Amino acid sequence: MGIDAEKLDAEYRRLAKRGRFRIFTILKMPSAAFTGLRLDSIDDERCIASLAGGWRSQNPFKTMYWAAQGMAAELATGAAPFAISQACEGGLRMFVIGTEARFVKRAKGRITFTCEEVGKTREAIETALSSGGAVDCELHSVGRDASGDIVSEWKFKWNFRAR
Repeated sequence: MGIDAEKLDAEYRRLAKRGRFRIFTILKMPSAAFTGLRLDSIDDERCIASLAGGWRSQNPFKTMYWAAQGMAAELATGAAPFAISQACEGGLRMFVIGTEARFVKRAKGRITFTCEEVGKTREAIETALSSGGAVDCELHSVGRDASGDIVSEWKFKWNFRAR
């Protein structure tokens, strides 16, 4: 069992197309579609997701609700493993087994979440595929506002297992 490089590239391209991603969120993640969650870019190095501020993602204090930030931060860490799972022979089961967040600054406007650990993700998945066992992998996502200031930092612990 392994990862088909051509399928993975095709899956990255599919996920990066705004219209296709919008349809995917409507069908599979309606709350993400409602809030306007976007997948800005994805490749073998990093994944970038963003979420606009505004009435669909704000709390009563006129800042972005922590759960909306969490949704975007999770996508930044989870889109690459999802794409890799689609390119695996035999399939891959994946889910979040832990999360931690730190809030640094009020989140206003469009917030961009970046995970630069796609290589680490792939290594963990390849280990799971070759061993047949479960592998845990902690991935980080950093949320920044339009001025580049960090608004929140997230850790997601993912569990991967070959099917």
